[in-house]
Amino acid sequence: MSPWWGGKSSPAGTKPSGRSATPEEERQAVPTPASATGSDAGTAKESSTTGTTRAATARSAADPEAIARRFRRAKLPDVRPQLPDDVWVVVDKAEQRLDKDLDWYKGLSPADRDQLNLVIETAVADFITWLNTNVFNAGRKTGVPSTDRIFFVAPLELTKTISLKQALDVTRLIVDILERNVGKFTRRGREEATRNAMLYYAREVAFSAANVYASSAEARSDWDARIETLIIEDLADGVADHHVASRITMLGWPADFDCFAIVGALAQDGDIRAGILQRRIRGEVRSLGGDCLMSHHDNLFITLVDPRGHGAPEDYCAAVEADFSADLPLCLGPVRHGIQGAAASVRAALSTMDVAPAVNETHRPLRADDVLPERALFGDGDARDELYRSVYLSLRGEGDQENPLLATVSAFLLSGSSLETTARELNVHPNTVRYRLKRSVELTGWDPMTPREAYVLLTAIKIGRIMDARAR
Repeated sequence: MSPWWGGKSSPAGTKPSGRSATPEEERQAVPTPASATGSDAGTAKESSTTGTTRAATARSAADPEAIARRFRRAKLPDVRPQLPDDVWVVVDKAEQRLDKDLDWYKGLSPADRDQLNLVIETAVADFITWLNTNVFNAGRKTGVPSTDRIFFVAPLELTKTISLKQALDVTRLIVDILERNVGKFTRRGREEATRNAMLYYAREVAFSAANVYASSAEARSDWDARIETLIIEDLADGVADHHVASRITMLGWPADFDCFAIVGALAQDGDIRAGILQRRIRGEVRSLGGDCLMSHHDNLFITLVDPRGHGAPEDYCAAVEADFSADLPLCLGPVRHGIQGAAASVRAALSTMDVAPAVNETHRPLRADDVLPERALFGDGDARDELYRSVYLSLRGEGDQENPLLATVSAFLLSGSSLETTARELNVHPNTVRYRLKRSVELTGWDPMTPREAYVLLTAIKIGRIMDARAR
């Protein structure tokens, strides 16, 4: 049977545009499956090598190094498929159009560009073989073309360099060029049939590309989800060593970052609905300019957010609040720095969830800093240290417990918040008491005139005196 295009094929590794393959490429060049003629010589060669190949496979099955090599990115030889001279001209024109019309193609490395060109040429070669053996073969019924081999010539890592949209852009451009030049490489009278076959084949290529990219994305997503779970579990347990730091870096986070934790229960149960909510939360965080890690922990859902300098924690909580159940509090950990700070924020948010029942009016989000006394009473060492450093030491200053500011606030809280009683006890004017109380608000951020904040101050003073006594 004569070829459908009515022309001659170029030798493997040579293009008709005057560019010859290098000696190394000529030594490596072999006919691809798409260009095989099915001759007796080819069949005999395949039969003679089958036993050797199987024996080598059996010997390498128990070799750990051989198994490891299977999972490494192999450098495939640059073997170009056999194509008719007229088709090579059109393919060259299409590849030149890629460089002219697609900006992202210009930014590819030489290796990635060659790999993509090999995919394109393999697709065209397979299309020609399918036309010759199926469409224009009167003795054989036309079957569905197999396009899986097109993407087999490229390593899976290429899907990280070229997106699915970009792959479809390439497919669209190549089909457009071939369709416009169909008269240059097909027999007279077969132009329309070739165009229809080309569109059908392009659809199958698009489906194969979608399948390859979906499989790649699913594998990466599953792996990333496992890493995120390990990170969140370690942070919740207070583990913040270099192993956790390296895992975060693997997910694209910088080594130097600020973060805070959000803890709650997802609004819906079930794997499918929970998965939808997780994607929505991730999208909402990224829409504000940040990034996040997330995972389930016990019956709760933890989200660690790196705002990347965009927005306040309250902004992110407002964006994701509807995705969390209203039956439980939405707890917000403090902003902290680095991997150690990430562990502290996660543990603070979890501790806040534990003590939430002790708060009469739970608002959303419930900040970890708003329940420092309850967390300290519940055994949270971080909350106890925070009250000591940020509240007690601010009142005490560099002196001792006889500091007038500390003595005034303590006396005022123990007197039932009475200015006159405090003034008589300290033997000062009530205005002096007012001035010192105002000064304490400026230093600590807590107002002794407010019952809730007075409770925070009183707890901090008692913790501070106990810790000072232990330090003597």
